[in-house]
Amino acid sequence: MREKWEDDGMYRPPQTSDPDPARRRRGVPRSQPRPGLTPEAIARAGRELIEREGLDALTMRAVAAELGTAAASLYRHVADRDALLLAILEDIASRLPVAVPGATPAKRLFNRLITAHDYMAEHIWVLHILIRGELVARNAFPFSDACLADFLAAGLTERQASTAYHACWHLTTGELLNEHPLTPPPQPSQRQQTLDSVDPAELPALARVREAELREGRDTYATALKALLTAFLPDAADF
Repeated sequence: MREKWEDDGMYRPPQTSDPDPARRRRGVPRSQPRPGLTPEAIARAGRELIEREGLDALTMRAVAAELGTAAASLYRHVADRDALLLAILEDIASRLPVAVPGATPAKRLFNRLITAHDYMAEHIWVLHILIRGELVARNAFPFSDACLADFLAAGLTERQASTAYHACWHLTTGELLNEHPLTPPPQPSQRQQTLDSVDPAELPALARVREAELREGRDTYATALKALLTAFLPDAADF
């Protein structure tokens, strides 16, 4: 670019589109957020990263790379990694079922919990966050409220409704964690081999039940849920 000299004999540097060219070289953030970069887009990229590479892969730098931007630009929308993780949890929790078909409270409870179970099976990593007891997604509250409302509508007291709801939720999360590992182990697994080696003379009841499970198959989550709901709602109609 040609130098520019004014009539007064003083040198004037050429003007550029950026009044401070060194700004870009110093990596100074833009004064305005990057177009198209939103909290929703950041949370979506973070969720996709977790479900592809695991929870440990979630860093602000990695999410920024997913979006083709610098990590600093994310902080205009998300405070830190914990805030990003909570935003992801809120997004997933917002899709838990609330309104479900069913003419009776028992049928609605069964349909809602089955649907929630199948949905959470696609996001098992979330349960490993929840069992730490550190975070809770407010968007999960409508699901809890709907379940409690149906237990109350079925005639349970507030205390009984609380007990029934937590029992059903513990069944759901326990079955998911037990039967849907984050990383499927090689087969036969150590657990499988250990169970197969049970000595009937030493553990007769366990061996007997184990033999029946191998012959007839284990009960499904749906079967266990029906038994639990029936225990709390003895007057419930058939599911």
